[in-house]
Amino acid sequence: MTMATAVPPLPLRIGTDAEFAALRSALMAAGFTEQALCERLQLEHISRFDLKNQSELREEPVDETGLLVRLLMECGPVTRAGAATLGRHNVWYALAALGLVAPAASNPDRWYAKVMLYPTRGLYIVSDRSRPEEGVEGQPPEDFVYPAIVPNTELFLELAPCQPCDAFLDLCSGTAIAALVAAKSGARQAWAFDITGRSTHFAEFNRRLNGIANMTPATGDLYEPAGDLTFDRIVAHPPYVPVYRPQLIFDSGGHDGEQIVGRIIEGLPRYLRPGGRFYALTMGTDRDQPFEQRLREWLGTEESEFDVAFVNRNTRTPREYAAEALIRNRGQVEDIKAWREMFEQLHVKTLAYGLVVIQRRNRMRPVFTVRRQTGRQSGPAEHEWLVEWETAAVAGEADRILAARPRASKHTHLRVENRLSDGEWVAEAYHLETEYPFSMELRAQAWTAYLLTCADGSRSAAELLEKLKSDGALHPETPPHQFARMLEVLVSGGFLEIDNFRLPAAK
Repeated sequence: MTMATAVPPLPLRIGTDAEFAALRSALMAAGFTEQALCERLQLEHISRFDLKNQSELREEPVDETGLLVRLLMECGPVTRAGAATLGRHNVWYALAALGLVAPAASNPDRWYAKVMLYPTRGLYIVSDRSRPEEGVEGQPPEDFVYPAIVPNTELFLELAPCQPCDAFLDLCSGTAIAALVAAKSGARQAWAFDITGRSTHFAEFNRRLNGIANMTPATGDLYEPAGDLTFDRIVAHPPYVPVYRPQLIFDSGGHDGEQIVGRIIEGLPRYLRPGGRFYALTMGTDRDQPFEQRLREWLGTEESEFDVAFVNRNTRTPREYAAEALIRNRGQVEDIKAWREMFEQLHVKTLAYGLVVIQRRNRMRPVFTVRRQTGRQSGPAEHEWLVEWETAAVAGEADRILAARPRASKHTHLRVENRLSDGEWVAEAYHLETEYPFSMELRAQAWTAYLLTCADGSRSAAELLEKLKSDGALHPETPPHQFARMLEVLVSGGFLEIDNFRLPAAK
């Protein structure tokens, strides 16, 4: 039997508003919703759907929802009988009207969907098929449009909050899922920029499929389509994986993984408005300087206008990454040596994956650069708290901390190191530890441990200072401003709370 050769699919047909509305209504009537699918497939979230399962597809379902899962998500075939079943709520006719289904190349009695289509975050999204059509060989197109329901995309959407804003920009947008979510969540206008026209075509199809008027997709290299536009919210989930042998347009950010994100950050002084924020889920490298400091350097001569925060989720050594890349990409053994030599030349010590938040100040004040390690409960609210607190601290607003009534966080743990001296255990070192809002450890002094036992919200910080002095925990000449700076460190670490900056879990 001669196998057909895969031909990159033509762009989707952009239909009429009536055709898109008919498809939306038909999918909902057939029970093809995120909640219904998660219940049926026993998924905690739609992003847990297994896109990589290449095992034989099960027997053709007999109900509409099951047939739609098979056709649109599993990328399997349906028979003419299945197509007839999908005609009950006009789903089949709506799919056919937009050119989303076609007979199989090897068997005209079996029909396939040209793309994946799935519900997520109150939207219907199309992307490229996760597996080739039966009987068709070949590689995916180099401008492959990745599914929006993979776990790392869901993490990106979760961590890049879509709060109301005036102008929202989604860079490296792919399906434009982030821009579409923002447009539905309060952005007056959203834009989605991608380097390939094919991604932009998918984005426009998704915009029309969801009936969203305030989102504009455009094709260009990063900010190229922006012209004179500026934005108060910019997000990016760029190619960030270091790749020794690139294969697809989107599969790498260069040898060190930083080529795309570096250029994005270099453009922030031009395109991010005062008071605006940038969010990116990416990987970067700690070299002679830590990644967060290198992010600041990429901002160029205007770096003094920007705050930089990096929340690390996991870290790998160059050796670990090279071994994982070899296995993941089925690379050549000699690539490991080349990887290591490249990382050594760049002075790479570790590769860190996490969330970058960059904020442009809207008035004259000092700026901050911070790094945190994510904890078990770290999320968007905790990231927001971090930026808001650090902004207040560097702006001098935290000077009012002496009037505040601090309380110890219930998440704080104290670890004491003792040494044996003359037959007795003597406390030698104190360590404050917490997993919330971030994973933190602080080497402290005895007075710090005592302070936390007294900080129950009933006394002001100024009163606590006097108590610690009178109880001999602090030197009687300790100046108030020095004590205030110490309290700032404890608040920043999440060990101590004050009223205007309570931890999200405490609200």
